[in-house]
Amino acid sequence: MKKISISLLTLMLLLVFNVKSSEAAYLSEYDKYIEVSYEEARYIADLMGLQDYELGEETARLSFEMQEALIAKIEKILKAEIDHYYIWLTVNGETVLGIDPPHPLF
Repeated sequence: MKKISISLLTLMLLLVFNVKSSEAAYLSEYDKYIEVSYEEARYIADLMGLQDYELGEETARLSFEMQEALIAKIEKILKAEIDHYYIWLTVNGETVLGIDPPHPLF
């Protein structure tokens, strides 16, 4: 009985120290780039609350940071980490907006 107890205790300790928690991250390898017209990008930027910003790298950075902050808040509420990627809108080859597409959580 003592050998079984020691074996189980050893196994439990090994599992505790070897099991890693899942890590959510921004998965840039799944990013998608979509070329859109200036008018389409402007309309989407306005929907995101970026009316006063000229389209360009600044709006791409701002839209990314806004959504990363929102994801962090959602993860805190849900007490779960969420892997995610972005759809980057480009105008004439210049990245102007980052959009984190919604995913259903099961």
